[in-house]
Amino acid sequence: MNIKKFSEAMGEIDVRYVDEALNYKKNSKRRRWMRWGAAAACLAAVLAVCLLMTDMPSQRQEDSLIRLSENSENVVARYIEQAPSVSTVADLQFLTEEEIFSASHMAVFRGTVLGIRNIELDFNGDKAYRAIAESRVEEVAEGPCAAGDSVSVLLPCPITEGVWVEDTDVVSAMRVGTEGIFMPMIYDNENSVWIQNNARLIKKDIADYGFSDGVRYAFLQTEDGLIFSRYTYESISDAATLDEIWEYVQNMLERYHS
Repeated sequence: MNIKKFSEAMGEIDVRYVDEALNYKKNSKRRRWMRWGAAAACLAAVLAVCLLMTDMPSQRQEDSLIRLSENSENVVARYIEQAPSVSTVADLQFLTEEEIFSASHMAVFRGTVLGIRNIELDFNGDKAYRAIAESRVEEVAEGPCAAGDSVSVLLPCPITEGVWVEDTDVVSAMRVGTEGIFMPMIYDNENSVWIQNNARLIKKDIADYGFSDGVRYAFLQTEDGLIFSRYTYESISDAATLDEIWEYVQNMLERYHS
């Protein structure tokens, strides 16, 4: 090719191709730095997520702790999703209807269960499992609560599938939304002391009230009908509605607490 033809050929080359050729090496370096920068950013994001996930269990444990007063010693209380599959045996003392309604420090109200949370109580390594029910008070026959209040009641068993606790047949049927008549003990610093394994829990630290057992102090309206201890309350053993129970309870309280 002579000089003239070479010059003509060069004149037909688009200027942008020349610019791209001149800038190729520079752009290649820039793209490499961009790729390395993006990879570094991704790696940093992954590490941040891993650190966050590592911290999440401890954060959840911290959030689940129930704050106790200084009167409770060597015990840790926390909310848990599900209690382990355990069974316990209780020794339920016989009480007549008259003895039940003659008891002091008892609240009696009608209401609806708003929520139930299982708890773990760690007494120096000796663990016990219970539940706390939050209930909306609708009518009051006795006690310090009033209609419209939301109160907490310590249950003698966790509410978990596969967990069986003797003498909690009635309370274990409790679910969110259950309507019922409840007769728990009113907790104070003296009658709520639980001592176990050289540790002490003031139950008032975790609930306003508590059932003395899981059979005789609740009457529940469930999908399976009215559930209560019919052998304890022989005088109303054929009751079919909460209204019947409520009338009976008020009459008994008037008789023995007047």
